[in-house]
Amino acid sequence: MTRAVMALFPVLLTGVPAVIAQTAPFTLLVQQGTNRFTISDGGTITLPAEAIGLPASASVTLTYVGTAGSATINALELTGHTDFSVTGLPELPLSLMRNQSITLSIRYLPTSGQKASGRIAVNYTEGRTTTSVTINLAGTAPEFVFSYVPPGGNTTPLAAGGTVTFPATALNTTATASFIISNRGSGAGLVNNIRGGGDAFQLVGLPLPPVTVEAGKELRFSVQFTPKQLAASQGVLEIELVNRLVSFRLEGTGSGAVYAYEILLPTAATAIAPGQVIALPDALVGEKSTVTVRVRNTGNADGTINVISIQGAGFTLTDLPFLPLTLAPGASASFTIAFSPTQPGRASGRLRVGADSFDVTGTGLGATLAYSYAVGTAVNSVQPGGTVVFTPVAVGRSGKVEFIVTNTGTAPAVINSITLGATGIPFSLAGVPALPATIQPGAALRFTIEFAPTSVGLATATLKIDTQSFTLSGSGGPPDPLPAYRFIAPSGPRQPMEQVAVGLALESPYPLTLTGTLTLTFNSDVFSPDPAVQFATGGRTATFTIPANTTRALFAGNATEIRLQTGTVAGNIVLTPSFTTEGGINLTPTTPPSLTLTVPQGAPRLLSVALSSKSGNAITLLVSGYATSRSITHMDFEFRAVEGENLATTKLTLNAEPSFLAWYQSAASQQYGSLFTATVPFTLQGDVRNVSSLADAIQSVTVTLRNQLGASSGVTISLR
Repeated sequence: MTRAVMALFPVLLTGVPAVIAQTAPFTLLVQQGTNRFTISDGGTITLPAEAIGLPASASVTLTYVGTAGSATINALELTGHTDFSVTGLPELPLSLMRNQSITLSIRYLPTSGQKASGRIAVNYTEGRTTTSVTINLAGTAPEFVFSYVPPGGNTTPLAAGGTVTFPATALNTTATASFIISNRGSGAGLVNNIRGGGDAFQLVGLPLPPVTVEAGKELRFSVQFTPKQLAASQGVLEIELVNRLVSFRLEGTGSGAVYAYEILLPTAATAIAPGQVIALPDALVGEKSTVTVRVRNTGNADGTINVISIQGAGFTLTDLPFLPLTLAPGASASFTIAFSPTQPGRASGRLRVGADSFDVTGTGLGATLAYSYAVGTAVNSVQPGGTVVFTPVAVGRSGKVEFIVTNTGTAPAVINSITLGATGIPFSLAGVPALPATIQPGAALRFTIEFAPTSVGLATATLKIDTQSFTLSGSGGPPDPLPAYRFIAPSGPRQPMEQVAVGLALESPYPLTLTGTLTLTFNSDVFSPDPAVQFATGGRTATFTIPANTTRALFAGNATEIRLQTGTVAGNIVLTPSFTTEGGINLTPTTPPSLTLTVPQGAPRLLSVALSSKSGNAITLLVSGYATSRSITHMDFEFRAVEGENLATTKLTLNAEPSFLAWYQSAASQQYGSLFTATVPFTLQGDVRNVSSLADAIQSVTVTLRNQLGASSGVTISLR
């Protein structure tokens, strides 16, 4: 497992502090927001503004650290761009003793997106010498401009409130324009959000906001226009910047042919829309009925109709115009639909004119069929298009009705097909006679429809007898409740970095196959997550099945147990199952019992100690381990000398609590639980007798970790 690396402060075995040489009489500490850093004399402070007109600021603390005892600040001079200003300067001249400071507040208020430069010179006298400390200033700011590239066109600049105009676009087709946000300023800028659209407009390829656009770079996305009408369409595009909201209009018009249809009757014309039904007059078997259809182009462009066709038994077309048919705006053409039934009953077809379609119906006169169904001793009539209602049935059981087709006409009726409209439904047919079947006048045809629900609630299907359709409707009731279940797992507290095997079993067999999910949650005792707490198969969910009439849950590979990792952080690992039937019925209790595995808080544990580096007077150790309480207060080191050598320091305790507290409170540590690897450098001083270097005088080092709950076992590493 990968461990984080954390550096601790170096320790001198002799206790002699290191001396840091100073090269200038002042230190310059810069504070920008939450960032603190030092610069040298002549260094540069960059002030990045978020937008033109929004200020960026920093403070600089000058601390006198010279050896002359004091220095006098004589004057301060700000030169360069006028967008820079300095405030907070005390009355000058000002004398500073050693370790005394003054703080300057620097402000950059950009008036343009161009890069600005400035310089602060702090004139001071130390002893008999008068000179200056200089600070260079650099100011940057973004400056956004907008443009778009229309379909097939060139880049067009846009001012705020401008319009993105699309050329006339064919109906139901899509034209795409590119929208460009360019940063021509000197600093990175932030686009907080991009939104907009309209009935015919859509924004495509938007980045996930907010988006940073570097200086000299651009952000592109697409605007799509898909007209559904000939009239002009409008939309809006809004771009939310740091200091303003920029809006643009979206405009475009549709182009194309639009067709209107009419049914021509002897006395009038009736409008009809695509998708509606064209009903032809009833016709005797062997006879014919007709209607005339007229199509007119009401659009603003020529239209071409490549196909006029009809499907359905007994339906034909006559008086067709030559195809392809081109209709100018306002022009029209007509054709005739003929219905010649070959058998009694309702007939249906489908008329297609170009891309438009219509349902076509007609009724052949002859034998008359009546439909009914029997539930027990009760018989219910049902009309074509009506509903056959089943008595509610619990999931896992079945019910049935007898369907009856009676010929009440004066001529024999022929049934060619009896089918259900889909597969995989909880309805089935039984006892269907051989087809085609003839029903003599006054006779009846019977068959059975069975209903075996797989889910709770309403289920429907379509029964088709030749051209007639019926809706089958049945309601599934709840299955038997889920029996109690238990976890099969070890008891008592669990050790960190352990793999625990867990199983699940019902107290009694269940008649249906169950599927389920075992969900793992981790409740930390130390307010920190541990990503390592998961199933050995990965993740915090695991699926299982319980075959019908069995009790034991089977996980991946038909295993009766699944292992989970306890991680390195103290807390409770909670396992909660859910159960469903194969039909998707949820059988999980309202408050499902769960299993809790506890990893207690304890003393630190060492995993390894390694020598990272070794030189003549220095060694560096890598110490790896974990603490379930995410707390380590001390690191103890015991040094053993090589025979013939003496060590001034043989035991050393390092107060590690501040470093570990900072590490465990950092966001970077969250992904490692409580695991750590600490880098501990030692600088050696003294004399040697029989070896060539100070590092060679140490035979071994023993490391122990401590916290409020106890100490770890020691780990010894040999340095020879």
